[in-house]
Formats: sequence, structure tokens, C-alpha cells
Amino acid sequence: MALFRVKCSSCGHVGDISSDCECPKCKNALSVTHEGGVQIYRMGSPVGVAVGYGIYINGQPYGHLANKESVKIPLPYGTYTFHFTCGMTRKCQDVTVEITPEKRIAYIKARIKMGFWSNKIFAELVNAEDMPPMQ
Repeated sequence: MALFRVKCSSCGHVGDISSDCECPKCKNALSVTHEGGVQIYRMGSPVGVAVGYGIYINGQPYGHLANKESVKIPLPYGTYTFHFTCGMTRKCQDVTVEITPEKRIAYIKARIKMGFWSNKIFAELVNAEDMPPMQ
């Protein structure tokens, strides 16, 4: 059963759901049905760097992503900038995607790139066949 990460438009609660339901905080309707969306995969990190990545879409928080975890986020058509953070760094190569009728799903892989002076989260757009299967 696929889980989708959704954000309540009423109270801002972020949660993972498998089908349309009510927000557990405010009872607003939550839906997994949108025109398109994004699938994000966090590639495995070295030992000691297994803290969750914070996900931000257009500056709004969308929860965390664990080591080697995938998440699907339903989104309406539009342009979105993705930013990732973790406890040790706020540096990230942001990724901007456009969800359109021709390209309904975007795929992003994120990983930490170790540096001599600092670490940086590296995120990139990939093709569907470059993504691991959802669990």
C-alpha cells in the first residue's frame, strides 16, 4: 500500500496517508488525488550522518525523510522549489520542478555530499527508472 505525504491546508499538519481521509488534528479533508506529484528518495548516508532530512517545498515544511526512505507527495500543476536540511547542515543545492499535464511526476534523489570544511545536501532530478521501488 503506497503512502503519500500530505499537508493539511487548514492547520498545516503533515502526515503520511494511503487514501483520502480527515486530518487527525482539525478534521479537514485530506486527499491523495492531485494532478501530479513528486517522488523523493534519500540515498544512504555514511555512518553517523543518519539524521533525518527536513523537506521544504516552496519554503513550507513537509516533514522529514529517513536514511534510504522514499516518499510520494501529491501536488497540483505548478512550479515547486525543493530544499533539504539536516542537523549538521542547512546547505543544499535546491531543485526546482514543474508539474504539468505532460510531466505529471517528478523524481528527486537527495544525498549528503561530504566536504573538507562542510557538508552539503545534493539533490537532483532523475528519471523514474533511476528510482528504487517504493516499499
